[in-house]
Amino acid sequence: MTQIYSQAANHEDFIRVFDKLLEKLFLEDKVADNVQIDLDNEEIKKATWLASIAALSDDDKERNMANAFGALLHLTDRENEIYKRVCYILQSRAGNLITSSHIPKLFHKENTLSDYGTLLNFELAAHRALLEHEFSDDTKIFFTEFQKKLWESLNSGENIAISAPTSAGKSFIIKKYIMELVEVGAKNIVFIVPTKALINQVSNVLKSQLHEKAHVYTTYIANEEDNLATIYVLTPERCLKLLQDKNITPPELIFMDEVHNIEAGSRGVIFENILYRVISTWTSTQLVVAGPFINSLSDSIKKICNVSIIDHQTLSSPVFQVRSALTFFPNKKIAQYKISSPTQRIISGDIKLRKSLYSKIKTNKGEALEVIADMFSPEDHNIYYAPKKNLAEKWASKIAPVIASKNPKIIEAADSRVKDLIDFLSEEVHPDYSLIRTLRLGVAYHHAGLPDIVRQEVEELYSESIIKNIVCTSTLLQGVNLPADRLIVISPKVNSDDMPAFDFLNLLGRAGRANTKLYGEIYCIDIVDDEWGSKKLETEVNKTVDTSTNIFLKKNEDHLSVIADMSGDQIREMTGDKDIYGNLSYLRAIFKTDRNHFDRILSSSGVSSENVEDFSKKLESMYEGMTIPQELIAKNPFIDPILQNKLFGAIQAEGIENWLISRKPMTNGGRDSDSVAFQEKSYYFQLWSIFNRLNDIFNIEYEINGDGYAKDNYINIGRLVRDAHRWMTGKKHKFFILDLIGENNNDEKEVDKAARRITSHISTNLTFIAVKYLMLWADMVSYFLNEEEVEENAYILNLPSMLEMGSYDPVVLELMSCGINRSVALSISSKIKKIDSSAEKALSAINKEKLPNIFKRHLMKAGY
Repeated sequence: MTQIYSQAANHEDFIRVFDKLLEKLFLEDKVADNVQIDLDNEEIKKATWLASIAALSDDDKERNMANAFGALLHLTDRENEIYKRVCYILQSRAGNLITSSHIPKLFHKENTLSDYGTLLNFELAAHRALLEHEFSDDTKIFFTEFQKKLWESLNSGENIAISAPTSAGKSFIIKKYIMELVEVGAKNIVFIVPTKALINQVSNVLKSQLHEKAHVYTTYIANEEDNLATIYVLTPERCLKLLQDKNITPPELIFMDEVHNIEAGSRGVIFENILYRVISTWTSTQLVVAGPFINSLSDSIKKICNVSIIDHQTLSSPVFQVRSALTFFPNKKIAQYKISSPTQRIISGDIKLRKSLYSKIKTNKGEALEVIADMFSPEDHNIYYAPKKNLAEKWASKIAPVIASKNPKIIEAADSRVKDLIDFLSEEVHPDYSLIRTLRLGVAYHHAGLPDIVRQEVEELYSESIIKNIVCTSTLLQGVNLPADRLIVISPKVNSDDMPAFDFLNLLGRAGRANTKLYGEIYCIDIVDDEWGSKKLETEVNKTVDTSTNIFLKKNEDHLSVIADMSGDQIREMTGDKDIYGNLSYLRAIFKTDRNHFDRILSSSGVSSENVEDFSKKLESMYEGMTIPQELIAKNPFIDPILQNKLFGAIQAEGIENWLISRKPMTNGGRDSDSVAFQEKSYYFQLWSIFNRLNDIFNIEYEINGDGYAKDNYINIGRLVRDAHRWMTGKKHKFFILDLIGENNNDEKEVDKAARRITSHISTNLTFIAVKYLMLWADMVSYFLNEEEVEENAYILNLPSMLEMGSYDPVVLELMSCGINRSVALSISSKIKKIDSSAEKALSAINKEKLPNIFKRHLMKAGY
């Protein structure tokens, strides 16, 4: 039977008609004359019959083709009643009723389907009944076949590894499942996201849906005040505190999104370690992991920990894509198009242009995008991909005037929400920030260098069609949900490196919005002497995921015993690889703290038993003179145990009184001097002294600056401590920007450059690197204190959280742990303090009318 479906999908008559319909759709808005297709009714009838067979296949590709054929036929003649019906029948058979809403006049007013004849009526009604689902909150949806099977597996309690394209709706199903778990009494759920940027996006959705039924926390705090469910939305780094609480009720569900990050260099070991620890700590908890386009994902998870887990894999997507490469030639007013068809064929031809774009694409891509942006309807949602932050800003500035000229309504940011965002940016970043200028003309950009609340607002404005054109960097690859009608790629790089084929495929998944259109478009823009577009589109990706430690072990098998006890400097000098030291530090740590896990990793890595033995012996001898307790290494397994031991020895030798900060921030007391004894220094100088000594051991300055930093931007420990302190006192991005460029500097390029530099400094140096060493300091110091002393010094030992969140104020920290953005939390903390209850309860009680609109909306979205 399988052979029949395959024969139908690969039949020459079907392929010919499919490709002609695809070419017609592509050319429709690009040529002056109406595009005619050389097809008669008999050919279309035969192809439709073949599509109706292929639609019943179990193979995703064949079902996708049948679904796409129906859409193409309908789009060829949108008024043709028969084509509408064909489109719906093929959607139904392919298990894709989600997009049937885009076929007009398909249903009668009472939502009943038109008459298709007895047999088809019966088939279509049965399919609707099979795929319709009603949730406990009375909302109804139609699942795709993939979603239905996934839903059944989730409800059976199985551990699941999901591999599906961005548009397959896996996140939607997971969030719905979490809501259903809460309804039936689940008490604890953990949702792990890859980046801090995604924390608020996920927590806001859950909070607005479950406000009366669950606490949603974005950092670990124990919930002891009531019987409501607790949902933690955390990055892997923030899971460390959760795992240290031995009294926590085992979660009912742990979900880790974008799980392919387990192979992402030295950060990959954090993902890998957290996954291993949650599986081994909570053996009865349901585990669900997800990533895009990964084969046999369950096998990758089993390498980390022995767990029973099943695969749910699909290539199926509710929307089909028109994938094309446009190649430009010198001195020619034509572009050659190559459409990469799902039939595995390339459809090519030429389109006429008003001007030659070759030299612009070669030398000034921003100016080329100006012309390309003019090709599209002002109603369409476009994402322009940029490889770097500065290019995203530059290109957005180039296309903004073109977009504005086509849509006079958006001039000067006519929408009040855009005006609110502009007001916020003037206050928080700088009045001359380029995002303000582009927003006024209806264009935004999106990258990791934007303050959190700005990123969220840009995402919302785009999702709600208030802004329809956005220039994005590779933040799009990190799970940010920004689907578009069209994706335009003019440079397939990430920074200066070629984008891997897997990431490129993941990027393409953003084209097509199931809720608005039957299809999405992809344009790869290249030139005749550098034709990367069609090559990238044709590349088949057969991705499997390996763990970061496995990749490290295979790559360094021959010299494991040589590097086993080397310092970071020695390793970098020998190999030039910055990830090796991080991976090695982790293996050094688990060798001591979890020998069974270490042995399991080594035995499944494929490294020869001889090399394993030599490596293990070297690590054994490395530990011989070390006095640091195992439990301390276990708390910070990503920092080199050799250096941790040095810190432990220093605290022992110098006495805890010379390592425990004894003064409170924002209070007088002590002397602002480097020359007096530690106990006599002020808070600020004590903090500086701690960081200076940590730097002597861990070389934090190298970690921040590396080899290639410009001297004018070298960040020494003095600046790190100064900026960390200012950040915790509640200073805005604008304060740091003005500090860098001067109060009266209105040079737009300088402002943009400073804004990028400052956001990167805060997100990487302050709230990641400095926090990591402060956490180690707090754990080490706590070890030397008794329970009473730990309680007595709880405030100062919480410095790592204060730095990560950006405030010394306990109320601001409490608000932020409830998912409230830092800017909002700082703004409302004084109101919250006047109400005698927890911050979470006070959030619902405060008067929000006098708050800026952007803050008001943020609180509403968060369920308050």
